[in-house]
Amino acid sequence: MKKIFVQFGSGLGPMSRTLPIVEALVKEGYIIKYFGYENAKPHMKKIGVAELSEEFHIRDIQKGQQNPDWSCAEEFWEIIGYGHMDWVEKKVEELMGYIKDFSPDYIFSDLAILSCIASRIMNIPLIAINQSCYHPNVAFGRLRWWEEPREMKLKLTENLNNYFKKKGAPLLKCFEELFTGALTLVPSFPEFDPIDNITQYNTHYIGPVLWNPLEEARTEIKALFDRKAGKPTIFCYTARFYDNVGESGIKIFKAIIYALRDFDANIIISTGSELDKKIALEVLKEYNYRSNHFNLIDWIPMGVAYGGSDIVIHHGGHGSCLGQFLYGVPSLIMPTHAEREYNARMCTRLEVAEFLKTVDLCEDSILSEIEKILTMGHYRKNLLVWNKKIKDGYGNLTEVVKLIAKI
Repeated sequence: MKKIFVQFGSGLGPMSRTLPIVEALVKEGYIIKYFGYENAKPHMKKIGVAELSEEFHIRDIQKGQQNPDWSCAEEFWEIIGYGHMDWVEKKVEELMGYIKDFSPDYIFSDLAILSCIASRIMNIPLIAINQSCYHPNVAFGRLRWWEEPREMKLKLTENLNNYFKKKGAPLLKCFEELFTGALTLVPSFPEFDPIDNITQYNTHYIGPVLWNPLEEARTEIKALFDRKAGKPTIFCYTARFYDNVGESGIKIFKAIIYALRDFDANIIISTGSELDKKIALEVLKEYNYRSNHFNLIDWIPMGVAYGGSDIVIHHGGHGSCLGQFLYGVPSLIMPTHAEREYNARMCTRLEVAEFLKTVDLCEDSILSEIEKILTMGHYRKNLLVWNKKIKDGYGNLTEVVKLIAKI
């Protein structure tokens, strides 16, 4: 049976869309090993997938100047540390040693740049998970389509091509080409993730793929979503308080608890992790707010959170945005960096959400947008239309397995 090496990035997002696909491939008989987000380990173990090695890590990466308003994928990957080519080459060489020992038929990457580089050098077919904003043929021509292009002096593509030339590998026409492969899968639909000329990189829309382990929802947390008479349920997912661009989810958390401190609603806030939940509790204590006004949790499956809410507030992650189409709940998006603003703007174009930039997070603006979403019915009507189109247009993961089998 064929073997696949899988690598996906940090955070719940890449894990959420990679796990279901990996599980489907395991059931089909593929032999899989992976590198990925630390929190994925128990879930991968549960489906019989082991790490390629416990020795490989990227904890020694040196990040650049953190900036949430980056302009393109190349700038973002430079910011988060991949502009240091000595380090990149060292890590790729180390990674290729592990991959060589495993000898996979395919490499599967969810925006995991080191695996994309290794695939190109080792000439192992790449199965690439991608989004329109990181695709060479993004319909708008660039990620930040809402503003004039910026003058930038970026070196990462040039440096990577120098490395590829040294290794006898194909050169990149543009940086985003790195995230395309023998098969490029977009876990979304065209109206939300518009891409021109999808045949060029064998690109296929497979519909939203979101991990939703309902059996792992704790009873006491599920009970928080029981509808309180006369009160709307507001679910807020902050995501990581500190991520690749610095302060992120903590900005959302502080803005929400201040704006909603006296708001009459059933308010549930998920930080996504126990560590950030502890920080959140300290912030509540510091602000001297009534702790019983906010229901603070670490994590809950999306099906429970979105399915039991009247409105969702989130950071604009790809999965968080797509979840509203699957569960029919409108959202107020507070994008914490450029890709998430791209996603937020796509949601507002489809009239299923509103968004506020983090610089505009004040009490009046937050309360105004929440009231608008709760009282105006067109958001839910539009979501019902999109929900039906998605269900009618995309099958289950069996179709993904068939696409992989055709490589």
